[in-house]
Amino acid sequence: MDGPELKPLEEQKPLTRADVLRLIEEHGGPEGLDLREADLREADLSDLDLHGAFLAGANLRGARLGDANLQGAYLYHANLQEADARWADLRRARLAYASLRDAQLEGVRWGDYVLGDEIEGEFGEATSVYRTLKRWHTDAGMYDIAGEFHYREMEARRKLAWRGEPDSEQPRRLPYALTMYLLRFLYGYGERPERVIGWVVAVILGFAVGHWLFGTVERGFLDALYYSAVSFTALGYGWAAEPQGWAGKFLGVGESLLGVFMMALFLVTFTRKMTR
Repeated sequence: MDGPELKPLEEQKPLTRADVLRLIEEHGGPEGLDLREADLREADLSDLDLHGAFLAGANLRGARLGDANLQGAYLYHANLQEADARWADLRRARLAYASLRDAQLEGVRWGDYVLGDEIEGEFGEATSVYRTLKRWHTDAGMYDIAGEFHYREMEARRKLAWRGEPDSEQPRRLPYALTMYLLRFLYGYGERPERVIGWVVAVILGFAVGHWLFGTVERGFLDALYYSAVSFTALGYGWAAEPQGWAGKFLGVGESLLGVFMMALFLVTFTRKMTR
């Protein structure tokens, strides 16, 4: 990897903004710039383009990173304690084991919230990073962003369970992975109540088609749809549709049980989102 050979930390003097600009110019751009374990304490790096730079193990404590472009930057084990990273671009950054204690992350641009750790298949590390960011944003009262990182944490856990851990003896956990798949599609790990609404519509229409095909109602598809809806909501049947035969009874009971569960699931998910 090309880049300056940095002295051990105890022999370094902190790099200044001018030093970093000079290194970027000498390197021909920020991407791939080797600043591993660099001493950047309290450095003013605001507005700098450091996309794709290697900052693993760098000491950025108290550094000013506002509006800096750190997209795709390698920040493994970086010390970002008390750093001001407000409005920085951290899309696809790799933050495994980075210390974010007392860092200022308001307005950080996360893009679709997928970090480089997950993209590179480091799902265990990604899980830890997402959990840290979820807690930070929860403590800061940014519950919507915390919810997005909760979703990504669950996704990383699902992927890790599906793949297993290649560098250890941990095998694939297929039952857990399949359960996570179900939770993802059903309600987005509690962060996507609109998915529950979609499933409700699909279930009601699906059972209506079943009633219509099995001939459990006599007046056509609209009555089958009515029968399906009242079965789903467990309201009881009116005069417009009556179950016909055991097929209708079993379909009605099964849909009622499923409907009670899905309505409760929607209420829990919706309440979770709206009361943050």
